[in-house]
Amino acid sequence: KINIVDTPGHADFGAEVERILNMALVDAAEGPMPQTKFVLRQALKLKKKIIVCINKVDKPASRVDWVLDTTFDLFGCLGADDEACDFPVVYASGFQGVASNEGPDQLEKDLKPLLDTILEETPPPKIDNSAPLQMLVSNLDYDDYVGRICIGRLISGELRVGQEVGIMYGRGTAEGNVTKLWQFNNNDRVPTDVIRAGDICCFSGIGEVKIGDTVVDTQTPLPLPPIKVEEPTVAMEFTINKSPFAGKCKEATKVTAPQLKARLEKECLTNLAIRMDPGSTSESFKIKGRGTLQLGILMENMRREGFEFMVSAPEVLLRENPETGAKEEPYEEVVIDVPNEFQGVIMEEMQKKQGVLQSMEAGAVEDSTVLTFEIPTRCTIGLQGKFAQRTSGLQGKFAQRTSGNAVMSSQFSQWGPFDGGQVKLREKGSITTTATGKATFYSLMNFQLKGRFFVEHAEEVYAGQVIGLHNREIDLNVNITKEKAVTNVRAASASLNENLNAKVQMSIDDWLGHMDTDEVLEVTPVESRLAKKVAVEDQVMTPFATPRANFLTSTPLKM
Repeated sequence: KINIVDTPGHADFGAEVERILNMALVDAAEGPMPQTKFVLRQALKLKKKIIVCINKVDKPASRVDWVLDTTFDLFGCLGADDEACDFPVVYASGFQGVASNEGPDQLEKDLKPLLDTILEETPPPKIDNSAPLQMLVSNLDYDDYVGRICIGRLISGELRVGQEVGIMYGRGTAEGNVTKLWQFNNNDRVPTDVIRAGDICCFSGIGEVKIGDTVVDTQTPLPLPPIKVEEPTVAMEFTINKSPFAGKCKEATKVTAPQLKARLEKECLTNLAIRMDPGSTSESFKIKGRGTLQLGILMENMRREGFEFMVSAPEVLLRENPETGAKEEPYEEVVIDVPNEFQGVIMEEMQKKQGVLQSMEAGAVEDSTVLTFEIPTRCTIGLQGKFAQRTSGLQGKFAQRTSGNAVMSSQFSQWGPFDGGQVKLREKGSITTTATGKATFYSLMNFQLKGRFFVEHAEEVYAGQVIGLHNREIDLNVNITKEKAVTNVRAASASLNENLNAKVQMSIDDWLGHMDTDEVLEVTPVESRLAKKVAVEDQVMTPFATPRANFLTSTPLKM
């Protein structure tokens, strides 16, 4: 029986990878990416048997020999020993469902070579049925009828329905009885009465359990080392919706602070990389994670579940060096694949963001270059949005000057010295409305030369809402609800056919890359709105344009 678990490749979801590791998968054209390096580093730490599978060998641009050489070099750079460097290689095409051990031009009719390699190379689990019960909880699930469900692999002993077991965590112990027991068969859970060492199972019956706890025998408790994951690097504050439109969305069924807190606590239970601390008020909660992508997906899931809430702009977490006491900030390795004609643009923009070029090599596609930079994490916030074609001309010069052809990926690199400098998150200011009502065609036409708008004609807005992006670096306050004065005099331009530019569509991920530190994001099941933090909290608007705040990092954290 083979248990193959697929994990996310993005470094923001490293906690998912750190729990389950076994096989390395690389693209036949792109080769090892930053997430591949992250997964391989963790696998080598755990001394796992590594199988390299080169996927997409059927692509016209595949470079199998180059990818294999690059992968071998990556093993050497990460300090792998001779045994680890002598890794087995499988060539495959996931799209066609074929694989081979001999080469990319000798693919067989199915994936049997891949499965055979797993059986031959992966060592069998070291089990002892006579030893006391040991099972490390690797994941959690919840069912409305049976409650919390523990998922993990049985290291030793046996597990039976009705058996009394203990949970070891920290210095405490909790006890309970196994009420239901399941084993995995393909993608389904099958009820069973007994599970023996070496198999993956899930059971219910114990409420107070967390990921990393050990299920032990009550008579002979022998806990296993807990799961350790890397510390979070980015934080955002979640709070209830305080805008004038709060509670008006019919699809929003969860709008109170207790509901928000319960949902965030549930996420912390099932996701080791997410941490929660008290916020600035009793109705707010500070959520820490690996990156804006991870937190953005959490927000999207909550939105689809009927939650309505507000979040602050992402901020980077600092720490104190345990030896010197100096402030340190996280650095990331950023890899950008870009056509050669835009190489100079990327170099220029990354230099503005304090990026240091590490390497430069030919890309998988003809006339393309892969650039590798090391850059502070606080300088990468909003960088992803600059590559999106639909925000071209909005959030930066990457999309505008590369026509959306640049592709970026990143991963945590190291903790480095914090210089205390300020970095602009956005080069342009916001256009904010000073009145509540409906946006009028007349006002949108008058102000559309001032920038790009996030709202359209007849859309409801409230005072303090950010309705567009200004062409200049300062914020601009306008009355977007003003209507044209009605007179009996025919205007000279009345017969002209005027066209209004379409509004810019923004997703949660786009908002997180766009919002500044003086702004908050309102998330509802139907739509998302950006607003000025001061206007939402005090409902007071400044009647003139004000300079925008620079991006600041959070206060240091003691690790």
